[in-house]
Amino acid sequence: MYDRTFGTEWDDLTREEAVRRAFALGVAEGVGNRRPAELDRVMEAFPSAYDRSLVELAYDEGRTKALAASDEADDPTEVWEALVDGDGAPREPPVRAALPGAITELTLTRPPREGPPSSLDLPSMLRK
Repeated sequence: MYDRTFGTEWDDLTREEAVRRAFALGVAEGVGNRRPAELDRVMEAFPSAYDRSLVELAYDEGRTKALAASDEADDPTEVWEALVDGDGAPREPPVRAALPGAITELTLTRPPREGPPSSLDLPSMLRK
């Protein structure tokens, strides 16, 4: 399932792609299709502990959701399709449920802001 959706021919990943892949790898393990070498590769793509922790959280969340869903479904394909769409994106945000409230608003889940600095949303203490 993972191989059909994502493939393993990649050289570098963005943080968002890594989180998506890690979630999918967790789902795959939850339905009995473990891919430890691919998970290690995804983890090694990010040298910082922060990025690795996000990848680990997404992986754990995928595995947890798959184990819970497999109690209700007999077929691993049903579990996969319930949690991961055809493009490989999680049907629900993979990290949001695993992180405490203040951390959920990371730039991981939002696109970067564009425009001149005056149009950026600054905290009130930094405004005149």
